[in-house]
Amino acid sequence: MPTSRQKSGKKISVLWLRWKRRGMVEIMSGHRRWTLTNCVRIGLEKALADRTHVKPIEELTKDDYEDIRCKRHTETIDKKSQQSFEFATYAGEVFATLRNIINISEDEYLNSVTPMANRRYLEFISNSKSGQDFFLTPDKRFMIKTQTKKETYFFLEHLRTYVEHFKKYPHTLMVKFLGLHNIKLKGKKRLYFIVMQSIFYPDERIRERYDIKACQASRYVLPEKDGSQIITVLKDNNFGDNKINLGSNRAWFLQQVQADTELLEELGVLDYSLLVGITELHSDEKNSQDLASLVQRVTKSLHHGSPEKSANNPKSAGSTLHEEISHSAATLPVNGVMGSLPGMVDSVDEPPPDPNAGTERETDPGAKNNMIPNIPGLNRRLLPNTPNSLHIVDGEEYRYFLGIIDFFVTYGLKKKLENLWKKIRFPGQSFSTVPPEEYAERFRKYMAEHSE
Repeated sequence: MPTSRQKSGKKISVLWLRWKRRGMVEIMSGHRRWTLTNCVRIGLEKALADRTHVKPIEELTKDDYEDIRCKRHTETIDKKSQQSFEFATYAGEVFATLRNIINISEDEYLNSVTPMANRRYLEFISNSKSGQDFFLTPDKRFMIKTQTKKETYFFLEHLRTYVEHFKKYPHTLMVKFLGLHNIKLKGKKRLYFIVMQSIFYPDERIRERYDIKACQASRYVLPEKDGSQIITVLKDNNFGDNKINLGSNRAWFLQQVQADTELLEELGVLDYSLLVGITELHSDEKNSQDLASLVQRVTKSLHHGSPEKSANNPKSAGSTLHEEISHSAATLPVNGVMGSLPGMVDSVDEPPPDPNAGTERETDPGAKNNMIPNIPGLNRRLLPNTPNSLHIVDGEEYRYFLGIIDFFVTYGLKKKLENLWKKIRFPGQSFSTVPPEEYAERFRKYMAEHSE
């Protein structure tokens, strides 16, 4: 029989679990999505289980981008019933390659997105009005999001462009899509869904979340009361005149926003957002300039997302780079490391001049040792030594979780009519439904004005 201390400890553990999963609901038997998520888990497990080879980007072919593999399954979902369903995987080789270049192994991905029976998916409870379902893996590292057939095929049409952009800009702010599928349960409508890296991971310390579209109309939400189990994602008018205090990372941030929005403008899309999560930096995180930490961070920054990495021999690029950095750093005092490691910028007020530039260029005084130039187009930065480092940017006092999401809306007839209607409804206010070139320019201007 458990003692009072054991009962008390169990109660504390339950409360701690609830606090950690605030805004989440475990999808258990009886939940409206119980059958669906079990079929998704089984479909993903079978689709991923037989992959033994991951191609480097350079070896991806037209057939890889156009590949659709559909399997039929009949599985026992619980002790009382069986469920028949079809499960399709789009461009599986391409997404495996994307996972590989951001250092997510197939085993790691499989274990997270296909949890054991005692580890359940989490339904994300937020104030989003998109009408789409959001599920998180039990470790909250990946998100499964339903989307429309139109959005799915639009993304497939431009998948190669997305991959090439990721190759050119390994530290892009754009959300990292890692799988694209559809599922058809017997007697149900076919559902399309995408698997992506969660921008807000790890989320335990995040105290504020924003969805920024750089406009005013309908961009305010009422914050939830203290103790609410709903995670409120605030909007532009909640953010107000606040700034994202990035310090020496600001120059990188604005350059990457420029590169990413230029691509989105070319694709003719609008209505995308910058997700912003904010947490305070701990003192040890502010002072992570010791030699061992810097060697790790530089290695990660130059290697993370590198198109030169061999998918089947991960040691080939990474170990050589690590040896080169370690050798260079071993003979240096700590305060001289930043200016001497391969590929790093010296800690001065201006970055080195662009060898391809014919005229003197303006530079941001904050562009110091967090930029890693020397490789045209890549716009790398010094990544933090954390999980999910491609979406985490440290300022002087705060850690920011940053990522551009929801870039599947095109400026068709429906949106053009919506533009006319909103001009009447919101006179003198900016709104999201504008031509892609106007949306991108306004987005860039907002980020410049609201960062420092």
